[in-house]
Amino acid sequence: MRKSLVTLVAVAALGATASGCGSSSGNSGSTAAQPLRILLLAPISSSVLGPNAQTAVNAAKAAEAVVNKAGGVLGHPIQLTIEDDAGDPTTAVTKLQSALASSDKPAVFIQADASPEAEAELPILTQSKIVSFNQAPTATSSDPTSAPYNFDLSPSTANYAAAFCPAIKAEGAKTFAIIHGDDAFADPEAAAIAQQCQAQGLKLTGDQQFELTALDLTPQLSALEAGHPDVLVDSSYGAPSGYLLNDLNRLQWKVPVLGDDAFMVSPVITSPPPSGLLGTSLEANVKALVFASTAYSPNEPAAVKDMVSGMKALGPIPAPLILAYAYDAVILASAGAKAAGTTTDGVKIAHAVQTLKAGTYQTAIFPAYHFTATSHAANIDPTAFAFVKPSKVVDGQFGAPGSS
Repeated sequence: MRKSLVTLVAVAALGATASGCGSSSGNSGSTAAQPLRILLLAPISSSVLGPNAQTAVNAAKAAEAVVNKAGGVLGHPIQLTIEDDAGDPTTAVTKLQSALASSDKPAVFIQADASPEAEAELPILTQSKIVSFNQAPTATSSDPTSAPYNFDLSPSTANYAAAFCPAIKAEGAKTFAIIHGDDAFADPEAAAIAQQCQAQGLKLTGDQQFELTALDLTPQLSALEAGHPDVLVDSSYGAPSGYLLNDLNRLQWKVPVLGDDAFMVSPVITSPPPSGLLGTSLEANVKALVFASTAYSPNEPAAVKDMVSGMKALGPIPAPLILAYAYDAVILASAGAKAAGTTTDGVKIAHAVQTLKAGTYQTAIFPAYHFTATSHAANIDPTAFAFVKPSKVVDGQFGAPGSS
């Protein structure tokens, strides 16, 4: 479902460097006559990823409406084009190359798919000097020396890890244990949590890994229980999240559980019986990490309210707003173009995005991104996350009216 479940493979660098942000653009045409053209690729027709893709598409459309209602970019509208890549890297590359060869060549690209698609697209985007916003980081996508015009929107493992340490302390805990699946995201996430939280004075009593196909987590949990941790940190997705809670109950171990965002969006966690565990005693001691913007609040920022209302106007929101990065991508692209004074020069827009100051744009998923000349990772502040009780997802948010 998310980039964290996809194996990351390094992309060959094309020799481009961040210093290229000062050269001329590969785009042609006068800004005065050009809208800000944005291309979004998403797996719309995928039977598995379709709901995620539709959430991304409607998020981008909602942001387009917000910007255009406010006068557009430099007096000209955003022109958003949506293409279906079916979750296939070859199709994604074909659609991208066709768009770049057209007379309506985009200046900005939004990647709303998984890491394999991003890996295939980024070299082409770099060569063509197209600004890109990517929700599925690869091994090099946040490195300006490899992808100088790309900006990752998804938090890094270090960002997620930093959010866990204050949450553990908020439980009054001094010790913690970790259990996690063996995958390309959970392994480094667990290592980062262990490193950062121990550096903040918390004691790690144990770290257990399980195979993604495991049906019984009792052996790992028994080993961790022997260390008597105050809190159990879990990274899992899907059925293993349910096995974890059932096996804790079987062991009669009532340790507080702090899950990550994959745990929180697992259907077994957010669905009531008989298909899930929502509302049962098995979730009594459970909280999980979400983006603060995806936890409903009547006092949430205006940008979040605008995003949700704009998306609802387009139809039901089929997936959690964790998949709505495209809203922020459109806002960041428009802010960068305004700051650069151009809707066509990708190099200048990229440089402007890299230097945008928090408070000069109104993104919704995260209140601010902290791109730098040496890192195009999102570098999200821990305060942009929240730990909440599991709930049904309503209008893309946890804890919204009607979710209990």
